[in-house]
Amino acid sequence: MDSAEPPYPHVVETPHARTEIERPMHAIVAVKSLRSAKSRLAGELDSDARADLVLAMLHDTLATVAAVSAIDSVTVVTPDPTVAALAYSVGVTVYADPAPDGARTNGATPRTEETLNAALSAAAADIRAKRGVVDLVVLQADLPAMQPSELTEAVAAARSGGRSVVVDHHGTGTSALFACGESALDPRFGPESALGHTNSGARPLNGQWPGLRTDVDTHADLSTVRALGVGPATSASLTRLKATPSNSR
Repeated sequence: MDSAEPPYPHVVETPHARTEIERPMHAIVAVKSLRSAKSRLAGELDSDARADLVLAMLHDTLATVAAVSAIDSVTVVTPDPTVAALAYSVGVTVYADPAPDGARTNGATPRTEETLNAALSAAAADIRAKRGVVDLVVLQADLPAMQPSELTEAVAAARSGGRSVVVDHHGTGTSALFACGESALDPRFGPESALGHTNSGARPLNGQWPGLRTDVDTHADLSTVRALGVGPATSASLTRLKATPSNSR
């Protein structure tokens, strides 16, 4: 299949009205190279199928973010030109990952989480340099069951100040990291990222947000989001993969 031209509908990011006391909220979504995406699904899906699914889940995630009035704008951070093309097609900004997969620093290949955290920090600094003090949220790119109401509630909870985190459904990972006001983003994604973020001062946000908390890394995760109800692009991808979801929203 040709993952470079996914048949997804056009989604345009639009500005939203806000009160004077609210700072703008900017979302950051990081996506690594498609060639290395979702390796834990390799037993069920070949590389083309995984790339198609990644692009579909990204599209549904961005569409949900665009439906949240509290979020003004979005930046996708990626080294991948196909991912960047999708992001541009739905009207969001792209920040080129300054340390793409496989890049070497001082002769050593950095770990994936090191390049991810460096890219997120660089993107956050660039956004605030251009826009001033804005609230930031880093979201996983694979949240196809996330509902706008869930993200709206999480944003409201985060805006009481500082850094905060939405822990994933496993209790170990991070689905969303917020940095409000002048708080530094200080991303610590990687193994046990929930602990890394809370140990560095981020407060965990409480809320019944199953779609927001469920990112997709494994076949079990995929089954979970299918049961919750996935967005239209992910549903179409699963249909193309002969894996029709049990529910769709």
